[in-house]
Amino acid sequence: MAQLLFAQPLTPQAMTINKGIIELRKFLDELAEKKTDADRLLVLFKMRACIELIEDPLKERADKQKAAYAAKTRIIKKALRQFFSALDRIYDKYQELGDTDVKEQMYRAIYRGFIQPQRGYVLPEKFGMFSDKGNDLVKAALHGFLTHPQVVAAAHALKTPKDRFAAFQDGDAQTAAGTNYVSYFGYSKQVRVA
Repeated sequence: MAQLLFAQPLTPQAMTINKGIIELRKFLDELAEKKTDADRLLVLFKMRACIELIEDPLKERADKQKAAYAAKTRIIKKALRQFFSALDRIYDKYQELGDTDVKEQMYRAIYRGFIQPQRGYVLPEKFGMFSDKGNDLVKAALHGFLTHPQVVAAAHALKTPKDRFAAFQDGDAQTAAGTNYVSYFGYSKQVRVA
């Protein structure tokens, strides 16, 4: 239908943004010259068709980019579930895991080991837990997460700290008990530097 309205046949492939802008400008000039409402409506109809030809490929491209980004950020879902399950088991015996200091120290390890990886980073021995056993369990859980094959692959596949942070804050990665990153790390709209 849209092709019948234009002097030259226009397809989504042929309608680039620049060509579309040129066509729309012509229609605006034409609209100003029309005397009757019927003629004006016809020009507006042509404009709407032109906009759709421009809009459809843009929407398609945006949807593909959004889907690709979502797929990239879900890359560590299994690793996150295992990590949060391990933290749940630790929390059952050591409630200090919920203390702000412990959460901050764990986040610092995630930040330096995954979000903004530092060359040669080594996990500390203590994370603010009240006992050596608690610290050892937290360290083991963090080590298991940071060395998980999905996390190692994601560290290379996700090019920016923002992308890695988004992957870490995957709200769909929950344990059977319903805990996720918010339970142990809180939520932030932007990458928190640690």
